[in-house]
Amino acid sequence: MLSTLNIFFTNICIIFLILSVTFYLMRNRLPIQYDSKHSTRLYFGLANGLTGILLMHNSISINGSLIDLRLLPLALSALYGGPVSIVTTGIILLLYRVLISGGESVSALQNSLMMLTGFTVLIILCAQLIKHKGRLFTVIVTIGSTLVLLRMLLGPSHPHAWQTIFLPYFLITIGASILFYHLSYMLQGHFVLYAYQSYLASTDELTRLANRHVIMEKVQALVEAKAPWGVIIFDLDHFKAVNDQYGHAVGDAVLRHFSVLLTQECPDSITVGRYGGEEFIVVIPNTFTVSPTRLARQLVQSVTDTPFVMQDHALTITVSAGVAYAKNQAAGIVFKQADTALYAAKDNGRNQFMLYDK
Repeated sequence: MLSTLNIFFTNICIIFLILSVTFYLMRNRLPIQYDSKHSTRLYFGLANGLTGILLMHNSISINGSLIDLRLLPLALSALYGGPVSIVTTGIILLLYRVLISGGESVSALQNSLMMLTGFTVLIILCAQLIKHKGRLFTVIVTIGSTLVLLRMLLGPSHPHAWQTIFLPYFLITIGASILFYHLSYMLQGHFVLYAYQSYLASTDELTRLANRHVIMEKVQALVEAKAPWGVIIFDLDHFKAVNDQYGHAVGDAVLRHFSVLLTQECPDSITVGRYGGEEFIVVIPNTFTVSPTRLARQLVQSVTDTPFVMQDHALTITVSAGVAYAKNQAAGIVFKQADTALYAAKDNGRNQFMLYDK
């Protein structure tokens, strides 16, 4: 009895460990859902497949029969990842079953493949009807346990198999599934909150662009890599007048409007952030691929061509920009150069960009 309990809790520890590592590595992809990216559901299926292999390797011996909890990672794949995760987990478990079943591998593969196919079809149908996660997980485990019972009844007969094998299997599975469900729910919720807090810590609250801390981290990495990078600093022209005339709510909306334009115009490889107040910054990691001067010209023109629309009229906005190229200087020097070019653009009449070329 003590040996059985020891193996049971070892299995629970295996589940907890792999599930924790999986959710941590996928924290920026959570929550995992049926409409998540295929790669996300595939990774989740792979992780559950690994869990299933370890659970099969740590089977519980009861009355001469080996009982394992591989149904639980299959059920978790079905609950969160849908068909992609189920099939991925199932294929991994099938392949492992073939490797360990010796001469019976073909027969074992056929039987297991039929069970996996039936299990997947039934779960897909249930998922269309049951939206509550807890109830769906209960149904999934029940269906899986029933399929195991059918396979046992159709296979070689064992004396008193119901009392000596299936009943202990059913009780162990139910107990483990309750722990497993609450564990997965708790862990995913924890890492979703962790990812959200990390997002808030690295994001400007108003514009949802990168904040100064993230910008400096990106720049420091470029400096250490000795990459050919450049920077553009933008400043909205006469922004104080907008706040004074229309109020700070409109001023905030203008800042968000400009942040959207920056995001739309800049390639994904470029870091776009709010530098402070009405100043924004664009860090170009490879000036051979994207020209900072060309990008600055494009953005200045785009802002002019895209007025901010209020309820009663459109407000024309302009922006000034300063551009600087890094030439093996410290990041602070490059920023000062871009700032100097920005003020030169403002002194020269605004609504334009200037390149620092001294």
